Amino acid sequence: MLYLENVENLKGLFGAEYVVALVVMSAINLCLSLPIARKFLQIIQQSGYVQSEYLRWLAKKDNVYLLRLFMLSLLSLLAYLIFSIAFSFVESWPIIFVGFAFYVTFTAIYVKSDFKRKQKAPLVLTRRMTRLVTTFSLLHLIVTFAILLLCNLLAFSIKNNDILVRVRYMPLCLTPLLVPFSVYLAGLVNKPFENARNKKYIDACKRTLEENPSLVKIGITGSYGKTSVKEILKVMLSEKYKVLATPASYNTPMGICKTVKRLNSGYDLFIAEMGARHEGDIRELCDIVKPDYGIVNGIIEHHMETFFNLERIKRTKAELINGVSGKGAVILTCDNENTLGLKEKYPDKGIVLAGVNEAADPEVYASDVKISGNGSEFVLHAFGESIEVSTCLLGKHNVSNICLAAALCKKLGLSMPEIAAGIARVRPIDHRLEVSVTDSGLTVLDDSYNSNISGTIAALEVLSSFEGRKIVLTPGMVELGSTQDYENMRFGKRLASSVDYAILVGTLNSYKIRDGMLECGFPLEKIYIAKDLGEATAHLKKICAPGDVVLFENDLPDKFS
Repeated sequence: MLYLENVENLKGLFGAEYVVALVVMSAINLCLSLPIARKFLQIIQQSGYVQSEYLRWLAKKDNVYLLRLFMLSLLSLLAYLIFSIAFSFVESWPIIFVGFAFYVTFTAIYVKSDFKRKQKAPLVLTRRMTRLVTTFSLLHLIVTFAILLLCNLLAFSIKNNDILVRVRYMPLCLTPLLVPFSVYLAGLVNKPFENARNKKYIDACKRTLEENPSLVKIGITGSYGKTSVKEILKVMLSEKYKVLATPASYNTPMGICKTVKRLNSGYDLFIAEMGARHEGDIRELCDIVKPDYGIVNGIIEHHMETFFNLERIKRTKAELINGVSGKGAVILTCDNENTLGLKEKYPDKGIVLAGVNEAADPEVYASDVKISGNGSEFVLHAFGESIEVSTCLLGKHNVSNICLAAALCKKLGLSMPEIAAGIARVRPIDHRLEVSVTDSGLTVLDDSYNSNISGTIAALEVLSSFEGRKIVLTPGMVELGSTQDYENMRFGKRLASSVDYAILVGTLNSYKIRDGMLECGFPLEKIYIAKDLGEATAHLKKICAPGDVVLFENDLPDKFS
């Protein structure tokens, strides 16, 4: 039963001094919560600020960060409660602040250990992130203040309330558990503003493109190889034209808008890489760019956590075919059966096939392909013409990528000698089978940008072209949905016949990869499972020797660690 035993205390709760005191305590708690929020803000940024993907990460059954928050709150709560009861003979106000000190101490320990963890892609304080942090701070401050006010009201309203008065600030110990959800709520609050802001930039981007009617616009998509084809095409087209292309992996609406801001009348062509995680994403990008030409590379089961099935991926990639204007052409790879199958569905779209699969009767293809650790040589055939070419790029998959780029170059008026000169100038793309030799004589194949089923097959094919003991360091493949365990086991089986030693990183996929390797008779003593990349590289230094070849296959973002 509630009693108004101390009316003055209750009135005091609503006095200016008391309110200020509660605001100060709430602000102190916010200062403690912001470092805790760093990880969750980092994940929502890596998720492209997509709320559903952030929630999916939170809901993972092995999410150690939620478990650590639970332990932080539990330890703080127990310490606060035990100390308050054990020292019940002391006046209440010292107990309150000593109990609060336990919470501060445990939080400091948590934050210190969290900041020691190596971040592969640290939180970037962009303008959008600054706005999100501001909204999070306001929400968390309001929630904390409401909790404190409610607890004080309850403590001073119940008869014989000494214990409640002593522990009335104890619920602060539970506020770390609210941090992940405050981040999510802040994203929801900001979403209408961010959508309106993005629309403003998209409209400006469209106007800029419309104001350059002579500009030829090219869209590139596929489940893999988008960036490689874009970089290859940019170099080749530069033999004749001035080309603007989206940098790195800027393949979202905002990435394209940022690039178009650099556009001026001096450019002849604009190349837009087009990524997708949901059905309709490519259609949205086509609506912005309105491409005159398109390239579709291989289509595989990738980003299955958002696409759910292969048919949705096919439909999404085909949105580029529908988005290309009638005067242009679409280049499809003939080296992937899913992409090849799109030709029959769009007979009136001026589709051109390109690749290394001569059986598909492509208009542009490579023959007499010679692959080595130094690059590739082959004869390029394009619309009835042929020329011998060479490139420093490794692997047959890159020959296929070059064929796609060459097909579009020919459509845009480049001669075969110009195409060959462009191919010779192409340099390796960062972290995509990039080769280097260390001072100690170790050959490093850096394929760490990302990884998929086709990519791992190509990487192991390139690895086989090198002499020496072969070592792989990999965390496996992600974003494969329900097939992830199965595909990583298959990856392990391919590794068993391709490498001499395997260093597997983390626990997400390592045991499935190991099981696949063991099933093929690979010796257990030549498999090492490291808890993180730091431990993995430390172990590599212990076992490697001059002449070894090391493949770094994939480097998972922090949301998968």
